[in-house]
Amino acid sequence: MEENLEYTESFDIDDSATVDMKAVEIKPKTEKKTLKKAAPAAANTEEPINILRNERIIVRHVPKQGGMITNPKHVLYGGMGENATRTFVVPRLRSGAYVNVLTDNEKAFLEDALGLEYGALSSMKRVDNFWDDSNEMGISKVTLRKQDNYLDLSNPEDYIRYKILLANKDFIAPSLQALQDSPKATYQFVIISEGEENKQARDNMSTTMKCYKEFGKVEEDSDTLKVIIESITGRPLAANTKLEFLQTKVNELIQSDSKLFYKVITDPLLSFKVLIKRGVEAGAIINRDNHFLLRDGNLPLCGPNEEATLNTAAKYISAPKHQGILFAIQAKLKD
Repeated sequence: MEENLEYTESFDIDDSATVDMKAVEIKPKTEKKTLKKAAPAAANTEEPINILRNERIIVRHVPKQGGMITNPKHVLYGGMGENATRTFVVPRLRSGAYVNVLTDNEKAFLEDALGLEYGALSSMKRVDNFWDDSNEMGISKVTLRKQDNYLDLSNPEDYIRYKILLANKDFIAPSLQALQDSPKATYQFVIISEGEENKQARDNMSTTMKCYKEFGKVEEDSDTLKVIIESITGRPLAANTKLEFLQTKVNELIQSDSKLFYKVITDPLLSFKVLIKRGVEAGAIINRDNHFLLRDGNLPLCGPNEEATLNTAAKYISAPKHQGILFAIQAKLKD
């Protein structure tokens, strides 16, 4: 089954649909043409620079989260059938012209490598445009399977396919790092460079080790563990939650997202957040819809034009000019 996906700027993909994939880009500003077009002979006076590289990349399916099928072993898991394919073509501008997926140097080299005439890879050709998905060479569209797809970047045709995939910015994540740092709900595949998986695995292992090192410093501190867990899950915990439960939950959080856990446990405001939560339990601070006020005088723990959220309140009492308020809270906790 082949899924040819036709895309516009906003859509809802039906995974069983069969359409052609053409993304829409913003129409570029028109520019006045003041320079004369260079003659082909002049453009070919220099030897084009080799843009190919001895590297093989993986194009991997990104499972769609949610849905009724949650078993990774199911043939339809992730929103794509086991034997299904999806086809990507060169996106078009609103003017109807093809997006320019190659640099001038890439065009020059690839035209020479593929034995094409000068200008054959221009995106502006009105007749026999190379980027038309019906061209005889069959390079202007890329069909991907659910299983890992491989491209050899030392091969001119695969290099072109790679550049076409990169041009489909809404549907193809350019790297594992991009997928992790800036995930898009529309991402369907991710490009994985040679060695990137191993590097990420090493980085994750290193981060995980650092998480456990930091965890070791507070593993007996129920108050700190509660704040860490609540910050990550967004769910409040009961004041009497057992230490054993907190420790087990922390281990789960480290395993599921070590980078996020490390960011939270090394937050310089963490100790102040813990103090505020302890102040709430002791009655020194009021928690009003997750906005924090000092009970004495109902003073919001924030500056003018700010909301007294936990993060803002922690920053507020950490400031040297509010040291008196910090000492007052600490004194209440000793009573």
